[in-house]
Amino acid sequence: MNPSPVSIRGAGPQDWAFIHALVAQHFTGLVAESALCHWLCHESHRVFVAELGGRPVGFIHVQPRPAAGELWLNLIAVQAEARRGGVAARLLAHCEALAAGQGLTRLALQCHVGNPQGLAFYARAGFLRGEQHHDPEIGQDFVRHVRAVPPGTVAAAFGAAPSIWAGRLRRLRYRLRGMGRGTLGELRSAQRLSG
Repeated sequence: MNPSPVSIRGAGPQDWAFIHALVAQHFTGLVAESALCHWLCHESHRVFVAELGGRPVGFIHVQPRPAAGELWLNLIAVQAEARRGGVAARLLAHCEALAAGQGLTRLALQCHVGNPQGLAFYARAGFLRGEQHHDPEIGQDFVRHVRAVPPGTVAAAFGAAPSIWAGRLRRLRYRLRGMGRGTLGELRSAQRLSG
């Protein structure tokens, strides 16, 4: 029996508790909840979920940086039980297509120096290890990684940026679900109520 193929889709409010749980598990102390809530509420068109057999198993948050010619990968995480199954590689391939659709030539990210699995994964995935730097805001060290988007990558469009009304509607939904402060407990409660 062949394993289910990995599919990638845009994130929606139904994914917020799942994403928060993965961030809490893998990025403790590195990502402020307020930043994550901002991404989920205001930049959901830049958050993508990987599914295996219709079940979410990973996600990635990206940010185009046209001036630098790169698509910045802010966060990528895959559930432990789904690792080594091609999920992260599929997320990266999706990012290459997104970058090509935006006319960007590189994928770039930073990885925490205390994440040997992440550093090894990015090396295997063809990223070139760059300079190490200290982030004074977080108080920790990171290593920059860059990988060129292969020529001929089939472009995938981000889609049109959400209108001002779509953004307002998303913020209203967020507030109505009781997640205005964006705590993990509130997100889980809202997920149970909406599910």
